Amino acid sequence: MLIALALLAPATPAAADSPVAATIPVAAAAAADVKDSDDDTIPDVVEREVCGSATCAVGTEDRDADGIPDWTEVLSCDSTTCAKVTADRDKDGIPDFAERLVCDTDTCSNSLEDADGDRIGDWVEFVICGTRTCADGSEDFDGNGVSDAAELAACVVRVDDLAITGAQIAWLLVLVAAVLLTTGGLLWGHRRRAARTPAAGDDFVDSTTEGL
Repeated sequence: MLIALALLAPATPAAADSPVAATIPVAAAAAADVKDSDDDTIPDVVEREVCGSATCAVGTEDRDADGIPDWTEVLSCDSTTCAKVTADRDKDGIPDFAERLVCDTDTCSNSLEDADGDRIGDWVEFVICGTRTCADGSEDFDGNGVSDAAELAACVVRVDDLAITGAQIAWLLVLVAAVLLTTGGLLWGHRRRAARTPAAGDDFVDSTTEGL
């Protein structure tokens, strides 16, 4: 259900065709705001990787027909066939390539990154329309009446919430022990009070009449 990703628009173009840009990885060069000759938000270095010149890409090229545009694959992992829709190293429901676009590694996103505070996660906006701030929540690519943002967000598994750490187990054991001690103390106190109270019908000896 993945929709074509777009590039994060460069803020300040760098020097045209600099030797540095030619020697660094494509994704790193793009992130460094390398020149965009045709102002299509696709850095020249990425367009050259996709189709051979600085102005040739239209954004729909998909050499391996995997649903991820070539320029998106170049941006996330430096080739037109490297990204995989199903690749999800930390099993959190966010594809690795989308996590790279959000925060530069396959496992760094917690799904809560939201640059514009619109309650649509950055990774979702990247998938829907290409930047961290472009989606408005009305997009519905498959026309099923459920917004793309809702469908994508439903895929997320909050791994950090599900994991149980050693510290959490220790606190759980302390809580159980406290409950058991409290319950035991209450039962012991109840039994002592019951032992001190004469049962109904028991013979009662009046000390004032004893010996008469």
